[in-house]
Order: sequence, then structure tokens, then C-alpha cells
Amino acid sequence: MSSAPHPPRPLEEIFAPIGGHKNGCTLAEYLHFAREVRARAPARLLVFGVGEDSAAWIEANAGGTTLFLEDNPEWIGKIAATTGGRAIRQVRYALPFDDWAAADYALEALALPDPAADLADRSWDLAFVDGPWGPTTGRHQSTFAATRAVRAGGLVALHDCERDREQLICRHILEAQGFETVSEVERLRLYRAPA
Repeated sequence: MSSAPHPPRPLEEIFAPIGGHKNGCTLAEYLHFAREVRARAPARLLVFGVGEDSAAWIEANAGGTTLFLEDNPEWIGKIAATTGGRAIRQVRYALPFDDWAAADYALEALALPDPAADLADRSWDLAFVDGPWGPTTGRHQSTFAATRAVRAGGLVALHDCERDREQLICRHILEAQGFETVSEVERLRLYRAPA
């Protein structure tokens, strides 16, 4: 006798233990994007940055492909244990935010994180940009990579949109390429890729 598959855990139960931690998303922000993930699961989800939420994203996207891109080897080691070592790729960001600003925020000045060129195939359903850590390199390269990775109609979520740098990223990367604002919850903004 076979048993029926267990229903997925409620998103509130998955994200409540981590929502609101220092430097992280609030529960409302997590749930807003997690509902989009769950609605498309099993999906192809690209997450820029690893953290206490990594196992939660894997669970929210049950049966799908979830790939994490992270530049901090210490965090990779720490989080690999909680995700079973699944799907974390170490990347390098070469262009500091101030250098991009000096180039007048030109898209042509941006490069994909290394190694991530293979992800610029427009096959990903969703991308969540919460890395690299904001005060360091900046999120311009990870956001640019997300725009190259998601399919037409796919979603890109950018966290920390209350900050000046992220506002510039929204304007000069997402909106300049025709990404349309779908919604905004607190510091999290969702964009839809042009068709």
C-alpha cells in the first residue's frame, strides 16, 4: 500500500524562524516572494547570497532546481551543512560599485560574476538578489546577472531597495532593460522580465 505524498509545509512555518533576523528579510518580505516561488514550484530558482534562509528556499521550491551564488567562502562552508551541500556556487564580483558609478552606471560596463556566464541563458523562472552583502561590492553585478538569467515573464526580486545603491540598480539595470515593477513589500521589490 503506497502512502499519499505529504502536503508541503505552510510557508509561514518555513520562514517564521528566520524572518526578521539582523541584516535579513522580514517575515512579510520572505512570504511575499516565497508565495511566488511556491506558485511556480517546481521552478528554476536562482538565489544570489546564502544565509539562514537557504534551506527555506529549497523547501519552498520543493522538487525544483535551486542554485545559490555566493562570494563569501566562510558563508558557503557554514550554509553548505544546512543545505546538504546542494547547489552552492562560489562566484567573484570584479567591478566595485564606485567603478560602475564612475562609468555613469552603464550596462556595458557590467560583467557577469565569475563563473556565472553559463547562467545567462534566460531559462530561470525566478531570481532572488540578496547578495553580495550590501556594504561590500554592491549588488549591481548580481542584479545584472539575474536579468540575463530569467526567462521572459520571469521574476527578479531585489532586497534592500530602501538604500540609495539599490535605487540606482533598480533604475539603471532593471527599469532600463524594461523590467516592470510587479510589487513592493517593505524593502523587497519584485520585477517582471519583459516578454
